[in-house]
Amino acid sequence: MNRELIQLSLLVATQTSIYRTLSDETVKKKAEEWTVYLSFTLFLGHLLLIFLRNTFPDISFLQPLNSNYLSALYTPFSIILVYEVYLLILALPLSFTNSIQKQYEIISLIIIRRVFKDISMFDDFDQIAEQTEVILQLATDLGSGLLLFLMVGIYHHVSLQRKSIQRLSDDEIRRFVYIKELVALTLLFIFSVLTLFSIYQFGTEVYRLLFFGESFELDLNVIFFVEFYTVMIFSDVFIFITSFMFSQTYARLLRNAGFVSSTVILRISLSAEPELSGWIAAAALLTGIISQAIYVYFSRLEKRGE
Repeated sequence: MNRELIQLSLLVATQTSIYRTLSDETVKKKAEEWTVYLSFTLFLGHLLLIFLRNTFPDISFLQPLNSNYLSALYTPFSIILVYEVYLLILALPLSFTNSIQKQYEIISLIIIRRVFKDISMFDDFDQIAEQTEVILQLATDLGSGLLLFLMVGIYHHVSLQRKSIQRLSDDEIRRFVYIKELVALTLLFIFSVLTLFSIYQFGTEVYRLLFFGESFELDLNVIFFVEFYTVMIFSDVFIFITSFMFSQTYARLLRNAGFVSSTVILRISLSAEPELSGWIAAAALLTGIISQAIYVYFSRLEKRGE
């Protein structure tokens, strides 16, 4: 029995050590710097490829690229999104509320990023008025993106109104944090695998194009955000179920259920038509805001009753 306890203690200590290393401010600062360097490098590289594509039309494997230089804006935004997902995973053990807010921030960035893709669809800026379809898509993505930006701010404001009511013992908090650290490390592993797999698939398509002439549509969105949000649903549900072990207050459980529902709606928005995805995401944020606002209201009532 003592040996099993020692092994369990070592496992817990190792997991905590890995999480603290990854979440250390120095490590996050270094990751942020590499994100900036990589964003600049790929942005300039994308611009160079577009230049070669427009200058040398005989280079067949460059033709799938968009000829509009503004399409290169999509690339650094994608790299920044990867870093935001990294921060989302690290925020999970700290606070369910902060983790949900990070999810909202990422979905708003995904919608805003699509604005750059919309801009690159303009064939002729001198005849913008004639390209009504592109204008409508741009207005839809920009409008829904700004709405999401505002709603993230509202969610953050509502969250700050929470009253600090601690109902867990120090030991229960440590156990709950340990479980959430395990979920976070699992998510980080899954996201790394998805990223490497998507890069492998992208490289395979490029190889087939260069050596076998098989054409394909270059997609700069090589990170599987759709699959990752599917995994996030299960992780949120897991944390929601685990929370029953430590807290059974009506308000907190219903709030967490609302958060899980919000994550499900976010996942739906990623698969919806571009014209609807932003507004569906807004419905997800509204669900989270209302759930948090009701929880704040209940918390204040409980605080008064003490």
